[in-house]
Amino acid sequence: MLGWEFPPFFAGGAGIVCSALSEALIQRNVDVTFVMPSGPEDVYAGLDSKLSTQKTRFKILIANNKYKNIKLNVRKISSLLHAYATQESYNQAYSKLSSMSAGKFAGGPIYGKNLKQEVYRFAEQVKLLALEEEFDVIHAHDWVTFPAAVALKKMTGKPMVIHVHITEFDKSGGIHADSEIYQIEKEGMDNADRVITVSNKIKDTIINKYFIDPSKIRVVHNAATPMDESIIYDAPAIKSTDKIVLFAGRVTLQKGPDYFIAAAKKVLEKAPNTTFVIAGTGDMLNKMIERVAFMGMADKFVFTGFFNEEQREKLFSMADVFVMPSVSEPFGIVPYEAQLKRTPTIISRQSGIAEVLNHTLKVDFWDVDQIANKILALLTYAPLHKAMTNNGYHEAKAAVWDIPATKCLNIYRELVWSEGN
Repeated sequence: MLGWEFPPFFAGGAGIVCSALSEALIQRNVDVTFVMPSGPEDVYAGLDSKLSTQKTRFKILIANNKYKNIKLNVRKISSLLHAYATQESYNQAYSKLSSMSAGKFAGGPIYGKNLKQEVYRFAEQVKLLALEEEFDVIHAHDWVTFPAAVALKKMTGKPMVIHVHITEFDKSGGIHADSEIYQIEKEGMDNADRVITVSNKIKDTIINKYFIDPSKIRVVHNAATPMDESIIYDAPAIKSTDKIVLFAGRVTLQKGPDYFIAAAKKVLEKAPNTTFVIAGTGDMLNKMIERVAFMGMADKFVFTGFFNEEQREKLFSMADVFVMPSVSEPFGIVPYEAQLKRTPTIISRQSGIAEVLNHTLKVDFWDVDQIANKILALLTYAPLHKAMTNNGYHEAKAAVWDIPATKCLNIYRELVWSEGN
């Protein structure tokens, strides 16, 4: 399994999925060797105890620790490309995450000064590592690992699974795609024996924009990541007077923070004792702060900036309503996290999780009147709030990772048996 991150090291959304999926596969008697480009020497020290004690079934390899001196002649490109945000925002998040990681280590951001060079260096490192490992299937997550997966397949002939968590089109709200990343994504999907997408929404995108054969695509929805139910925080300084409505995630066009702010204005006209919290960082953060101030709502908004795991638990615990007005969301596991902290949710119909989540209120991201009306309904009608809280909690508890792990295992079996025949 190839990934660019793994909790608690650079734990973005794809990394969290990799960790949860690996753990569930191990429980299904699958041996998982996870390879990532950078990390501490004693990587096991920082892992979840369930994985760190499973060394007979789970092995994590840091390519850079073993093969640091791979030299490549790669043309430098004018733009700094990377998985989700800007180089500046990535560096900030990296610094904060690494300072809190259990296995601290020295070194710069894993994306380096030139991402394309780092991606192909990782591919060469993986080829060398593969000479020492036994495996039946290659499973690659996110476009930054696709060149490594393609190289590995060509070298070994092993079947390859590409796991698409997000595409270039989703990052821009469906408007455009960086041509170089698009080509890397497409080459990976073209060479894959199976393509896993986290939603039907992403399946449609890769059929219509990447022209991938639908017969080799399998939809495997994500499950809920566990939350620490012992961490409870009631934000007494705010909640003595106000209810709290939460937005948590990257403050980027894709996540729709501007629609959240527009809806907040309408809510405050009818429910002035409401505080809105925007938790996260991103390239639109400063613009959103300025917009809130311009609209005269500065005293009703809290911008937390980056938040760590413990702060995430507290944020979802203290909120009365969670809103995810994403313009384009491949899946979006955050509503599950809110439900597990007993917070009712409002999500956009343009999100992948809307395909499977039932005990939530769904809106079109652009319909700020409906977003505001649904926020007001949850803040005003106690029976609705209680029903959404209880039903949402049980729905998220039932969304266990054994379900997607079993689907992945069936895909592996399908490929290995096919290869054997």
